Amino acid sequence: MYLVTNRILQPSALPEERFGATFNRMGPNELRLAEVEKVGGSWQVDILDDRVTYNGEQMWASEAAFLKAQKRMCQNHTDALFFVHGFNTDFKNALESAYRIEQLYNLEVILFTWPSNGGGALEGLSSYQDDKRDAALSIGALDRCFEKLAGYFLKYADRACQRKFNLALHSMGNYLFKRLLTSSIYQGETLLFDNIVMLSADVNNEGHAGWVDRVRFRNRLFITINEDDAALLASKALAGDEQKARLGHWSRNLSARNATYLDFTDSANIQAHHNYFTDDSALQNERIKEIFQRAFSGKKAERGLEFDAGIGAYRVL
Repeated sequence: MYLVTNRILQPSALPEERFGATFNRMGPNELRLAEVEKVGGSWQVDILDDRVTYNGEQMWASEAAFLKAQKRMCQNHTDALFFVHGFNTDFKNALESAYRIEQLYNLEVILFTWPSNGGGALEGLSSYQDDKRDAALSIGALDRCFEKLAGYFLKYADRACQRKFNLALHSMGNYLFKRLLTSSIYQGETLLFDNIVMLSADVNNEGHAGWVDRVRFRNRLFITINEDDAALLASKALAGDEQKARLGHWSRNLSARNATYLDFTDSANIQAHHNYFTDDSALQNERIKEIFQRAFSGKKAERGLEFDAGIGAYRVL
């Protein structure tokens, strides 16, 4: 699995602490690339040099990583998912989340990890606001990732093998995405993705159509909702009047023209889960796993679901 990050490098730390909770010393737009693997329950983290030799040719490490991942996708008939985590996620937890997705859904996962503090959900407003500031400062780094990937897709289009490339953003990762979409640097780079999945989005529901309608993609843009999501209900209470009902727990005002809303509220086993795409108890409901398998693989995840015209969402039962 590859990861790209604007976190500070801690070369002498344990592998699961190799990147820290602050920005790279060169600033929030500076990126490092690593190849990671979990072996026997332990993490191996290989920090890649900027330039490498691949097939006898000198190139950027990111280009070689793209070619290797593309080759694996073709050989293994797997799709790819670029994953951006949310609030309160230290480096080790980011690795575990991405690995869990990779194992559950048999995907080629690329992790983008930003300096979310991992200070504990009960630490309150200060930690939450720190993470929001760091997310906002990470938009240039994420945009650089998208631009690099788009360039490689064009350069190596002749080697493509009809596999899908998708994007998933969890919780406050969607706030980072929103800040990118509403900035002047966004130029539609997200068109490289087949499906985009906004999971448990920790952004205001109010006014979301204004920026969600700017998202470009090839197939579907999904927004997931759980009205009982405990983490989002707590998030709404943290920051006062400016913190409105969260998009990921509010089944009203679902008005983005280009979005497909998936309402999991009444799903068996969903309960108050925030990460119901990886939670063991939620995934005992096979319908939930099936829907995320489709969404993460560039397919029509809403197929076979009942559409509730009253709220404008597909209901997942």
